[in-house]
Amino acid sequence: MEEEYTVLKKLLEALREQNRYLVRREAFNLDKIVKILEERSKNVALLEMKRRKLTKNRPMREIIEEAKDENLKKIYEDIVEVLQKMQFQKDTNEALIKHGMIFTHQMLRALNPNVEAKTYNSIGRSR
Repeated sequence: MEEEYTVLKKLLEALREQNRYLVRREAFNLDKIVKILEERSKNVALLEMKRRKLTKNRPMREIIEEAKDENLKKIYEDIVEVLQKMQFQKDTNEALIKHGMIFTHQMLRALNPNVEAKTYNSIGRSR
């Protein structure tokens, strides 16, 4: 579990780095970080598969309670905390990407407006 925690921390750091690149609009660095994110995600998936084989798909919370090991419990709580931070960072990054795409689309429409006459279909939407 300690190895899984370490790999998750590295993935979180990569997500934070992606956020910095998104904020600074560094497109070339974003391309590099995507490859790093994919690699680290694969590492997490491999460790997750190993853990599931060892635990025979039993919930980790149940195993932690049975073990009554404080160190194991601490690592588990740290992993849960990192996962929550990762989810928040991922959601933030996705929102920044979506916002950037909407802005780019609006700029393209402003620079290259559609000058042909608007026609409407049978339900009232323009074509």
